[in-house]
Amino acid sequence: KAPGLVPRWVMPDAQDTIQPLKPVVKDYAWGIRGPDSRVARFALESGSISEIDPSAPYAELWLGTHPAGPTMLEDGRTLEEAVGEPLPFLFKVLSAGKALSIQAHPDKLMAQKLHQDNPEKYKDATHKPELAIALTPFEAMCGFRRIEEISVFLRKHPEFAACVSPDAKLQVFMAQDEETERFALRELFSSFMHCDPAVSTEQLS
Repeated sequence: KAPGLVPRWVMPDAQDTIQPLKPVVKDYAWGIRGPDSRVARFALESGSISEIDPSAPYAELWLGTHPAGPTMLEDGRTLEEAVGEPLPFLFKVLSAGKALSIQAHPDKLMAQKLHQDNPEKYKDATHKPELAIALTPFEAMCGFRRIEEISVFLRKHPEFAACVSPDAKLQVFMAQDEETERFALRELFSSFMHCDPAVSTEQLS
């Protein structure tokens, strides 16, 4: 570990020497800003950045061989060049100051198909199982609210209801068992995510 108990990113090479790694910083808008971000502090310690911008978001630190952010060695090689092949995983450190964007993680076969059909949107053919370890208190949400709660919110919040098709709302109101609830959730989520941007913008404002 480096001074201040900040990890020093290293890897063994063929001669069993220690090679410091330079991870890649991602500045997504949801990241914690300035020196309060652990990503910023780790990036500064590893030499990925020369100084911390107090106003900039530091969201993610990537260690891996992903083409959108390949880790570098001090001798100028990429991590992939050093190990001889792409790594089957991507190690990240996150500093989340706001809710992250909604993400869909396909399985391996679906990931390959999505990448083949639309490589601009799906950058690689790997699936996205995740393992998260909280270094500080962290709140995560996964899955959906109960269908009964969603039904109440559709009646209570017209802004939400306006972003859902009449048919999808009907499916929610009529759901009675596990099978119809699953179908209703799928219809609701699809309708909500495909809402006309003009409609959603108006309702948000």
